[in-house]
Amino acid sequence: MSRRLNKRQQRELEALEALKAEEQRAAGTPPVDEAEEKENPATTSGVINPFAALGGDEAEEEEEEEEQSKKKKPKKKKGGATAAGTGEATPSTATPSKATTKDPLEGLDEVDRALAELNMKYGQSSETAGPSRAEVRESSSVLAFRNLLSVDPKNLDADAELRRFFGSKVIASAGPKARISKLRYTLSKPKPNYPPPTSLAGLNMRELPAKDVNEIYGRRGWEQGDRGEKWFDFEHALGWREIQRQFLGAVRSHDPNELMALLQVYPWHVDTLLQMSEVYRLQSDIGAASDYAERALYAFDRCLHPAFNVTSGACRLDFDHVENRPMFTALHRIISYLGRRGCWVTAFNFAKLLLSLDPEGDPHGAAFWLDFLAVKSGNGSWLLAMLEQDHPGVSVWKGYPGMAYARALALRAAGGTKDKVHEKSTQALVEAIQTFPQVVVLLADKIGASVPGDVRAHVLFAVEAGYTDSPDSVLHLLSHIYASRSEPLWKDAALGPWFASSLATAFAAITSPSARTARDAALAAVHTPRDPADEAGGTVVPLRVCRHVLTSESTNFAGFLPPRIARAPVHAYDPLPPSTAVSTYDAAYFSGLQTRRGLRGLGRAQGDAAGAGGPFERFVATVRGFASQDPGQWPDAMRQLFEDMVGRQPGDVERGERAEVLQQLIGMYQRMMADPRLGAGDADDDYEEDEEGMPGAFPGAE
Repeated sequence: MSRRLNKRQQRELEALEALKAEEQRAAGTPPVDEAEEKENPATTSGVINPFAALGGDEAEEEEEEEEQSKKKKPKKKKGGATAAGTGEATPSTATPSKATTKDPLEGLDEVDRALAELNMKYGQSSETAGPSRAEVRESSSVLAFRNLLSVDPKNLDADAELRRFFGSKVIASAGPKARISKLRYTLSKPKPNYPPPTSLAGLNMRELPAKDVNEIYGRRGWEQGDRGEKWFDFEHALGWREIQRQFLGAVRSHDPNELMALLQVYPWHVDTLLQMSEVYRLQSDIGAASDYAERALYAFDRCLHPAFNVTSGACRLDFDHVENRPMFTALHRIISYLGRRGCWVTAFNFAKLLLSLDPEGDPHGAAFWLDFLAVKSGNGSWLLAMLEQDHPGVSVWKGYPGMAYARALALRAAGGTKDKVHEKSTQALVEAIQTFPQVVVLLADKIGASVPGDVRAHVLFAVEAGYTDSPDSVLHLLSHIYASRSEPLWKDAALGPWFASSLATAFAAITSPSARTARDAALAAVHTPRDPADEAGGTVVPLRVCRHVLTSESTNFAGFLPPRIARAPVHAYDPLPPSTAVSTYDAAYFSGLQTRRGLRGLGRAQGDAAGAGGPFERFVATVRGFASQDPGQWPDAMRQLFEDMVGRQPGDVERGERAEVLQQLIGMYQRMMADPRLGAGDADDDYEEDEEGMPGAFPGAE
């Protein structure tokens, strides 16, 4: 049956070709000669069989193709004939000899050469010149940087890492058996006890057009090096902003129970989840704190734009928008909690993801995690490759003490057991000690290494325990951070003598001109402005470092914060907004918010139409009735209110999610009727920012 069908298909194909030849003759186009087809088999191989989708046994078709390929022997062109006994192609007379022709791509590596050949073959016209060597190298460096920031979603599953380490049976026996979730996820795996994710209406994500991307770089005063980046923004519909206003009211109450009550009504409100995570952290309930942070990240996961792909390494978020900043905070906190579980590979990939959202600004200091996590997770080669990148965000790493010492450890690990001399790693450690001597005493005391008295007494090796006005105060802070986190990496028995011998070598030339130059360059690098406040010289500790300290789980480094930041109120849901912030929770954010007025107006209208019963009961009965109706039958006021809350037309929302939104609307109306303080005021009322502290505030908040 299959062979007969293939023959019929062949006859029909020949008929089509004959018809095509007639059309070409009628149009005045000369038909293709059979001899030309034989000499140029590529013209026949490109024909697509229009009847290939009719069916047939694939196995028999493959066998038939194999038989035909055996019968047909490819003809060798004269120019491509091989010389006898040499196995090399004999160049044709029309082609100049390779020995006399200079390769225009000589000197490029394999990647650069491949890119240059593709660009010259497909990327230029007769009017444009071919790519220069600098352009080819620039494009290859951009692709390499993207590849280093790429994250495999499989490596973001902490449970999978634990199963690989301990085995599935051990993990399964450690806790109750969880049902397999069929929900898709990228960033955070849903747990069985999560509420239905249909209540996420009002939180959306959009991709920014080119003009908005140009505005971002213009606002920051940077140059865009990667034109293939994709920038995104989260958006809050009016319904989400109403919940946000209720959240701020609960924050001002200084009562965590108010936050929990709000979470019962809106279980996926991101800022409430992050706030409760911080409340539980301060109560030393790390398990609950981690659960709430993961839940907040899953809320973002469900709203990701289809084009937001973590594997590309080219997806960015604008940190200047308050709607985006909670995602940075959620990722930062999860990194810390994963370290407590020993999921180092997962934590490393989350740190990479945090860096990839804004690699040039790095607003949460992901680099201060990566110096430790890259080595701890066995990804030292990644760190070495990153340090070789010519990127503005990576050039700042030259001023980070942790990166210098982590590079030495990564080079030693790369050498393996065969390298007995460890020349490269030793030289790297000597350079790290000479550039950042602030780390030596801190690290030596933690790992039990001996430090000579003359070294401890030297001014460059002095240990500072808190903030000073000296420009190198930030280096002392970063040294404390690295030594406290990377202590386990240096407790290997073989590293103690290596550290001591390298210290002796480095101390002998600690005052040499090269060492002084390296220290000056590192200090200039760490103070590279990434925020206008840093450039203005308002603090000797950059804002990105302060924000990292405020968001980190440990409070041991708070004493290094500048006084003006330590004394200012710092909110856990938005720690230390940037000075270039485009939006924050102020009057502009809440402008045009008429959800309260719309709810009460809709309640009165539907209550009057429903007849008997109290106003709330009539309102609830009417709104619940909308769930079973087609959105086209809804009153205009109801459709408008739904669109304001969700940011989408009710007809564009699935029925189950639509019912969940209506249930949220009922809960919102109930809370407004019970507590007039929630959502009080009309759209044009001024919003007064709370200057007080809050439950779950970071150290230093009043």
